[in-house]
Amino acid sequence: MKNTVIIILFAMSLLSSCTIRQDYNQQLLKADSLMQLRPDSALNILKSISPEKLSTRADNAYYALLLTQAQDKNFVVQKDDSLIQIAVHYYDSIGDTKMQAKAHYYWGCVYRDMNQQAEAIREFFIAAPLTEKSKEKRQLGLIYNNIGCIYNIQEFNEKADSIYQLVEVIAEELKDTILWVEALSKQGSIALAEGNNYFPIVEQKLSDAFRIADKVGHNGLKADISASLSHLYSRMNLGEKALYYAKLNLSLRRDATRAYRTFLILGDAYYKCGQYDSATFYLNKSLIGKDYGRKADAYMRLADIAMIQGDNALSIELERSSSAYKDSLYQLRRRVVTNKIIKAETDAQTMLQKLYYKGRLNTYLYGFILITIIIIAIALIIYKQYQRKNDSLQKDKLQLEKVNQTLNLYYTNLQTDINQKDLEIVNLREELASHQVNEKQRKKLQAELDEMVLKRKALAKEAFLHSPLYEKMQAIIKDYQDQDTSDKEISDQEWQEFVAEMDVEWNNAITELCAKYQLSKEELHLVCLSLVEFPFSHLEYLLHLSRATLYRKRNALLKRIDTKQDREFEEILQKIR
Repeated sequence: MKNTVIIILFAMSLLSSCTIRQDYNQQLLKADSLMQLRPDSALNILKSISPEKLSTRADNAYYALLLTQAQDKNFVVQKDDSLIQIAVHYYDSIGDTKMQAKAHYYWGCVYRDMNQQAEAIREFFIAAPLTEKSKEKRQLGLIYNNIGCIYNIQEFNEKADSIYQLVEVIAEELKDTILWVEALSKQGSIALAEGNNYFPIVEQKLSDAFRIADKVGHNGLKADISASLSHLYSRMNLGEKALYYAKLNLSLRRDATRAYRTFLILGDAYYKCGQYDSATFYLNKSLIGKDYGRKADAYMRLADIAMIQGDNALSIELERSSSAYKDSLYQLRRRVVTNKIIKAETDAQTMLQKLYYKGRLNTYLYGFILITIIIIAIALIIYKQYQRKNDSLQKDKLQLEKVNQTLNLYYTNLQTDINQKDLEIVNLREELASHQVNEKQRKKLQAELDEMVLKRKALAKEAFLHSPLYEKMQAIIKDYQDQDTSDKEISDQEWQEFVAEMDVEWNNAITELCAKYQLSKEELHLVCLSLVEFPFSHLEYLLHLSRATLYRKRNALLKRIDTKQDREFEEILQKIR
């Protein structure tokens, strides 16, 4: 018997390591759940965790990945890749494809922040097929978007355009308007560099992108597209249109005092319209900063204005300044060798092959050991289990009956306590309504009544948590989590009893809210379920509505109540009560 137990425990240990089921720290799981909708909160949680207290490699790797992800989502520029390497090495070693993909993607993001473009594109190319394999379309779109950006910077225009076409397809499939706008605008900007023959294509791409960005109200993207449209119309010698979009670009910038590239675009647009004083003013404002390309373009345009105004000496001096900055820009760009990008693509393919063969080898090895142990263990277990089966089943049945009896008795006692508290509350209210009590007695009775109401509320909540309805709700949630369906349903009668009990618990505040704002049945159920602190992700199983629909209904209800949308229903009901 002792040997059997040892074998089983060893098999379970191996099975756990092979299937990568890790008991991650609960704080890490909470931070992960907040990552998409509230990345700032996720970052605060992660900063409060001491890495020294994480006892396992799995927790350390998870922490490293989440912290890197949170910093990236909060636009924190990362200058050190030592943290994300912990996650990459761990997930590569265990072969968890989904987590490998995410780790390599964020390693690429860190390299991007460090301006190591060749290393960044290598990691993005490693992450792309892993992400595709794990069917994370949204992440795949972001990876291709980053690859396209690097190709664009390095002037691999044909490759960049092909990548952005893939991004456009993914964005349309996901109905991700932001990603779609970025793909369209980047394709337009790339085509702009191809010459006059491509101007109609550029105009179509940028106009489509601007229309979508304007529809969703994304001012940042509208500003970038306006800049590209102004540049396009300037190239087409349509000065008025160029000036319109240049002014729009400036008005959409959050920090208009340091929008130096915007000043250059606006100055160029004024130049095209023949407004040389305004052009000179904005072109001079654009000269601040260290962008050699911007300075070269600004000085060249200022030289043109000086030539038009008859100041040949100043024009020659400004043209020399432009040439000097062009030379500096050429020298700067030579530091990034094109061959490094090409080598990075090859290195990515090599690394992917290594990961693939390593994963296959580990799978075969673990599989052989595990199958051997399982066969031996199963044979022993079947032999022992056959002897104990009837006794074990009978024991379990008796134990279950005992637990049910205990729970039923506890629930009955709670209901009795609630009824007693209701009676005491009625008596206290009658005493308060009496004209025979003085002010001092009234205050004392009011204090007792408030305390009694709180105790009654606590008992009601405890009773609900031990009620058959709560047990049924939990069973429905578990069914949906396990198999995406459930044969259990909450009846209308159960909903009515639930709402009535919650209304009593909240001193009739729910009835007042329902009457005042004409709540629908779904809205009423949403309010009550939120008050018992069900996770919002579980409500979709009980109400049979998607999470997006629930968020929309909640926000619409909060707006109808004329309150801030970051408040909770509990706070609203406390005010009513």
